Amino acid sequence: MKNSLDAILSSIAVPLAAAGLLSSMPGTARADEAATATGAAGPAAQEVTGAGAAPRTEGLQEVVVTATRREEELSKVPISVTALTEEAIDSRGIKDFRDIVRFTPGVTIDDSGTNAISIRGISSSGGAGTTGIYIDDTPIQMRSVGFNPDDTLPKAFDLQRVEVLRGPQGTLFGAGAEGGAVRYIMTPASTTAADTYVRSELSYTEHGQPNGEFGIAVGRPVADGVFGIRASLWYRYDGGWINRVDPDTGAIINHNINYSNSYMARLAATWQPSPSVTISPSFLYQRQDKHDESTYWPAYSNPDQGQFNTATPERVGGPDTYYLPAIKLVWDLGKTQLIGDASYYNRKQLTAYQGTVYDLSYWNTIPGVLGGPNEYPQPPACAAPDDATSCSWFPLIDATGIHLPPALRGTQTPNVMTNTQKSYTAELRWQSANPSSRWTWTAGVFWQQAKEGSIEELKSTNIDQVFNYLFGLSPATYYSPDGVTPAGFYSCPTNAAYPVIPACDIYYNNNTTIDRQIAGFGEVTYAFTDWMKLTLGERVAHTTFSLEHYADGYENYGPGSSSASQSETPNTPKAVLSFQVDPRNLYYLSYAKGFRVGGGNAPLPPYCDADLAAAGYPNGAPATYKSDYTQNYEVGAKNGVGDWLRVATSAYYIEWHNIQQNLYIAGACGLQFTDNLGTAVAKGFDLQAEMLFGPVNIDLAGGYTDARFTKNSPLDCNPGVGRYTGVPGIPCKAVDGDAITGQEGINYAPGTTPPWTVAVGLQYNFKLAARDAFLRADWQYEARSPWLAAVQDPNAGAVYFYGHSYSYPSNKFTSLRAGMSFGDVQLAAFCDNLFDAHPVTNYIFGQTDNTFTPQQNTNTFRPRTFGLNLIWHSGAGH
Repeated sequence: MKNSLDAILSSIAVPLAAAGLLSSMPGTARADEAATATGAAGPAAQEVTGAGAAPRTEGLQEVVVTATRREEELSKVPISVTALTEEAIDSRGIKDFRDIVRFTPGVTIDDSGTNAISIRGISSSGGAGTTGIYIDDTPIQMRSVGFNPDDTLPKAFDLQRVEVLRGPQGTLFGAGAEGGAVRYIMTPASTTAADTYVRSELSYTEHGQPNGEFGIAVGRPVADGVFGIRASLWYRYDGGWINRVDPDTGAIINHNINYSNSYMARLAATWQPSPSVTISPSFLYQRQDKHDESTYWPAYSNPDQGQFNTATPERVGGPDTYYLPAIKLVWDLGKTQLIGDASYYNRKQLTAYQGTVYDLSYWNTIPGVLGGPNEYPQPPACAAPDDATSCSWFPLIDATGIHLPPALRGTQTPNVMTNTQKSYTAELRWQSANPSSRWTWTAGVFWQQAKEGSIEELKSTNIDQVFNYLFGLSPATYYSPDGVTPAGFYSCPTNAAYPVIPACDIYYNNNTTIDRQIAGFGEVTYAFTDWMKLTLGERVAHTTFSLEHYADGYENYGPGSSSASQSETPNTPKAVLSFQVDPRNLYYLSYAKGFRVGGGNAPLPPYCDADLAAAGYPNGAPATYKSDYTQNYEVGAKNGVGDWLRVATSAYYIEWHNIQQNLYIAGACGLQFTDNLGTAVAKGFDLQAEMLFGPVNIDLAGGYTDARFTKNSPLDCNPGVGRYTGVPGIPCKAVDGDAITGQEGINYAPGTTPPWTVAVGLQYNFKLAARDAFLRADWQYEARSPWLAAVQDPNAGAVYFYGHSYSYPSNKFTSLRAGMSFGDVQLAAFCDNLFDAHPVTNYIFGQTDNTFTPQQNTNTFRPRTFGLNLIWHSGAGH
């Protein structure tokens, strides 16, 4: 612990010194002296309905958002939106989107590592992203190209606000915003006012390590009214709390392995060469070095005693780095505006899954398939032919842990995943800017080229020893392409004997995709009266997709390549009828369509053929899959009572057609591909309220989501037919009534959306020793799903996992904060996960052919964490 604390303190020492130097620069202003910064979000911090993070005596404050691509007061926007400003983020202790979802109804995020965001139950385990993710105007979400398609997770520092738009946003935000959109709006540089923002934290996680954070952002006008700059630096250390143990003895080998270091830097400028022209260049850099995954094995752990252990022998982590240069131009033409922006997003991530777990499970199944045309000899350690359970070493792995024979102890087949994104984006909008006109309109064009790469490797330095010991034959013999000629596609410790792939690779998959899109869009609003408006919008796009695939190595049965491509011309209309009956009360009816492009699959290796046939794919995985789309019907209201109450409500019905979904092939295969799985409906409501009773502020966010398939897939399938029954027929991939499985449903977890979510926050503001002080408590709840996912449903025989998959339990999370202000500085103490809850929030099973119980990895909350947080915010608007 001491070493961890020293590392944190040494890491923040330099930024602390920089803070002192930067804050002493000319132009630092006190809050009561500074003018409002260019592009300020509004007079106070607000969430959802516009309430302040630290309520002011004059009542709840309004916030300005750009959910419709123009600045509007949140309470006047006929869309279901949550908006969290910088002050609201700080008051709740939010660090990234995993914290934001706790305060946002109808939204979940996968905590198993993919960071996939689901809005209103619209999420799937395959295909392109269902939620648009934007840093300012740049889309950054990725499609599922290979295994572990992890979206990056921008950190919540120096953000002007985060906007979460619920429901399809296809008209203004394009393909991918099928269930909604998340927008990270960075704080712009001001040409007129100076400000300094510092945030730091020192905390400790029970059963683990300390945590530390330091960030500073400084904005300065260089030429008053003409040119301003803003620079920010941020670092965070998240201490580990999971240990690595010896699978044979259970003894701890490495303590607190799941620690991470995160870094962020940004430089932005605003140049106004004339009163009507504003040019805003920026450069953003972020890196997260994750040492290992935050999952534990129940077989080696005791969560009630604070013991979270993993027996995965190899590291499962790595750096995730991106940089984003961008430029935006705004030309004010009087009654109209011309807005253009262009950006380049470059990301590289090194990650992994548990390769050793995969291969041990796979090797468990090999004796059962040694018979056939080639009919290999019965393994010497096995008492019966084609029966792994008769082998003296069986099982190598199961639900109780790893059981390697002494001769093979220490065997590893680590995985390495290299994911890359290179995306060029440009958009040009022309829109009205005449507040006195009954007409409000936006027209624009959009272009993007997004290239993604995924290289998947499994490595082994003793594969020959493993095969000879377990099966009595060499891997070169087993993976022979013709049953006679020994396989030669492996070389270790160097790749001199087979230079086509990296040294010691036994499995190599290289996928490259290119998505191109060009679109024209428009939206027009006409005010029939001062209180009734009609909005119509449409977007027409032309999209193309291409995939190039190369596979090699023993477990791919040697080299192979393939390609796939497709093109489409989708449209995404929108219609909204809104009634602003008075300044405090808005009602609206809306229809909107969302869309995501189709794609292609890499072929699965030959050892998956039998399992593919049993799942209803006798000809193998399909080369391509089609686009899918959503249609959202919504009614909503935003209401206010005086300055003490604001409520936003909406009810929705979403039809989802031709759903892109990953199918995980059970048995010896254990791999995945994407296909279209029929039709589903997501229906529900969300409610957000903010109340102010003198010094007491109460905020409430609640939602109900019912997201389920409404038809069998395929339509002519036979429910109950599958490998586990032995009954012939067409197995179902999903059954009417099954819950939709999201991205978090990887490796046989249900991945379902909780039907009920509730978040309650209570803050009491008071004076202590003549200083402003506060006490705040937050409580969140997610309910257990009453509906089975397809992987749990015996009627969905194509994907049913032998009864091993189980529903997530309900969970509760509580946090407390208390703080006091000392001029421009706020010091707060906090405790997250107050009751040290450790429910199962997600899990991963290893594959099985049902001759052994599958190994399990589990996700849960970080244990109780308590500490101190310091915020110094001086200058414009503070």
